[in-house]
Amino acid sequence: MATINPGPFETGFNDRMFEEKWKWSHQNEYFTSRDSIAETEKVLEEQYDPEDMIAKMVEVIEADSHHFRTAFPQETENNMKSFEQETWEEKV
Repeated sequence: MATINPGPFETGFNDRMFEEKWKWSHQNEYFTSRDSIAETEKVLEEQYDPEDMIAKMVEVIEADSHHFRTAFPQETENNMKSFEQETWEEKV
C-alpha cells in the first residue's frame, strides 16, 4: 500500500477546482474578497509537468519497498512537513 500526494501538476484537476468555486462563492455572502481568492490561482501558472509525477508513481508502485507516504516533488514534501509541524505545535 502507498499514499502518493502530488504537488500541483498540470493535469486539469487544479484548474477545474479553481473554476468550480465561482459557482458557489458569492461576494455578498462571504467575507473573503474575490481578489484575495483569485490571488491563490497564481499557483496554476507554476504547475509541474505531469510526466514527472507519472514517473514517480511508477517508481513507487514498482518498488519492493517504499515509504508509506510519498509527496512529490520535493518542494511539496517540504511544504507539507513544515505545515504539519506548525499545526502540531500550535497552541490555542
